Amino acid sequence: MALGTKGSRLAIAIVPDFTIRMLNIKSSPVYTPDFRIGVAAYYRLNTDEVNYKYGTAGFMHHSNGQDDTPRPIVGTLSYKNWDFYTNYVYLRYNWGKIDHDDLATWTSINHQLEFKNQIFNYNPILKGDYGFSRISYNFSYRTYVYFKDLFTENDILLTAKNKGKLQETNSGYLNKERFRWNLDISYAVNKYDNYNFFATKRRLNAEASGFYSPFFMRQTAFSLAVGYYGEDPYNIYFKDRYAWVRAGIAVGFLKYTAKSKGYVSN
Repeated sequence: MALGTKGSRLAIAIVPDFTIRMLNIKSSPVYTPDFRIGVAAYYRLNTDEVNYKYGTAGFMHHSNGQDDTPRPIVGTLSYKNWDFYTNYVYLRYNWGKIDHDDLATWTSINHQLEFKNQIFNYNPILKGDYGFSRISYNFSYRTYVYFKDLFTENDILLTAKNKGKLQETNSGYLNKERFRWNLDISYAVNKYDNYNFFATKRRLNAEASGFYSPFFMRQTAFSLAVGYYGEDPYNIYFKDRYAWVRAGIAVGFLKYTAKSKGYVSN
């Protein structure tokens, strides 16, 4: 966050997004790291923290840092070292609602609509064969709890039965996201040379993912996701399309590390 204060409607962030894929061959090399870096500005559209609304405008550069030409052989793509680059802007509208089930646990339902569009300086080989303009929708359901700071006292997950203790003092309690379920759907709406507007096998990307953090995992969660890529988002592999499943561990940084200053129930 380059700018972000509690009393300001405006926040500005630098957004890095780096991905690597190791090939399933000797030494597991990485030929084309996937780099995204940009800037985003967020603006609150209301002052209601329970039924929130805000908009986002951002710019993103997407490349792989290679130098070689995209067509070492005419009519083919090199998946090893050719240079991929695009630059795009995006607009988002976010809204949602936070529900307090009791003093210690609560949930949130979150929505996001996005439109992103390529604006300048892209690799010419992508024209007519890449999703420059996409409309996306994201839905997220999350649950949160208060729990005792693992570094100060014994871990005590707070529930309704001991919420009286929280009412007395919560100076040693932290806010923790316990569960998250996401649904992401995007569709390319620009013109393709070889696909019409209803070619969903090429234009559609979809993903459903779940994250669960047990009480003993402070900033870490188990994750499971399934999805379909009509256009692979990993730079030069964009022509690949496939269904997939992913399992792993998700780790958060610089979050839930400070003690709460207080909590007011609505």
